[in-house]
Amino acid sequence: MNQKRRSRICWGAAVLLLLSPAASAEEWWKDSFAAEGSSPCDNNDSIVTFTDKAEEMWEVGCSLDKVQKIGGLDVIILDMTCSDGESTDKRRELLLKLEDNKVMRYPQRQVLQRCSELKAKPGQAPEVDPSQ
Repeated sequence: MNQKRRSRICWGAAVLLLLSPAASAEEWWKDSFAAEGSSPCDNNDSIVTFTDKAEEMWEVGCSLDKVQKIGGLDVIILDMTCSDGESTDKRRELLLKLEDNKVMRYPQRQVLQRCSELKAKPGQAPEVDPSQ
């Protein structure tokens, strides 16, 4: 990871620290999530699962090397080693807990929603191809 990207993440975390003194970092990030607005977590390739030792995604697994909690905020910085079976690389992500119990994931700028909260919308039936 280049120095510019790392400093941008750290700067963003510092700004958040100044803006939100009442929040606190907890274990809120250990769960299974999927992209906001996506289908329920069954057969959803946007699923990401965070544990105290790993981050698991579709076709990519990461072992957590370091977890940093930012005091006074619901922010976690994850340093990890990731592999897709063919190559391995080092990554850093910042997870920010949003007010609606969703999580913003940087540098992807992706909003994640807990799988436990992603339910099929009432009245929606699976689409059926009328030509069959």
